[in-house]
Amino acid sequence: MTTVTHVEHLLYGGRALVGFTDEGERVADPLAARPPRRALNGLLLKAAVVIPDVLISSLLWLVIVAALPVTIGFGLTVVGIALGALLAAGLGEDAVVRVLYRARRVTPLEASRLRVAWRLATHHTDADGVRLRIVNSGAPVATAGRRHVLLRRDIVDAYCANEINAHQVAALIAQSLGRLRHGHARFDLLWTVWTIPWDFIRGLAHAIGRRLAWIPPVQFAWRTRFVVGTIAVVLEA
Repeated sequence: MTTVTHVEHLLYGGRALVGFTDEGERVADPLAARPPRRALNGLLLKAAVVIPDVLISSLLWLVIVAALPVTIGFGLTVVGIALGALLAAGLGEDAVVRVLYRARRVTPLEASRLRVAWRLATHHTDADGVRLRIVNSGAPVATAGRRHVLLRRDIVDAYCANEINAHQVAALIAQSLGRLRHGHARFDLLWTVWTIPWDFIRGLAHAIGRRLAWIPPVQFAWRTRFVVGTIAVVLEA
C-alpha cells in the first residue's frame, strides 16, 4: 500500500470521517458519520491491552533487580521510580520522546510546508504547548505523552512532493490532537518505558522466530505453542 493510498484509507476508510472546508472549518461526513462511542469503552479496551504488559514487565523488572548486586539494584530502583514520577507528571517528555521514538524536530523546509496543515488542524483546537516531531517508523500519525504529535517521515515527504494535500495532513494531525485533548495518551510514555523489558524479549523472540520459521520443527512448535503452554501450566499446578 502506497503512502497516498494509506493516508486516504485512514481518512476515508470509516475510521476517521473528518474533513475541512475551504475556509478551514472542521466538518464530519454527514453520510457516514457515526455517533461517538462512550469514553468508558476506550478506557476498558486500553486497559485490556496495557495491564498484561505492565504486569509481565513488573515481574521482569523484579527479576532483573534481584539478579543485580544490592547497590546497583537499589540505584536502578531509585532511578526507575524517579523517572516514572517525572513521566507521570509530564516532565522530561521531549528527551524521552527523542530517545524512545528517535524523533526529530521539523526542518525549516518542512516547517514552511507544514505550517498550513497545522493551522488547519488547530483552527478550532487549543494546541498551545503541543510539539510536532518527525519519526521514521510506526503509525502515520501518533501521540506521545501529553503534548507530542508524531508524524511519520514518508507522510511529510509525500506532502512536500504534493502527493497529498494540506487538508489530508491536517485531518491526520487533528486525530492526534483530539487524543491529546481528551487525555487518552497522558501516561503512554510511562507505560512505554515501564514495558521495555517485555518489549525487548517479545521483539527478540519475534526476530528469532522469523529467521528460523523455515525449519519444520520450529514451525510445528509454533503451531502447537498453546497446547504446550497449557500442558506446562497443568504440570506446574
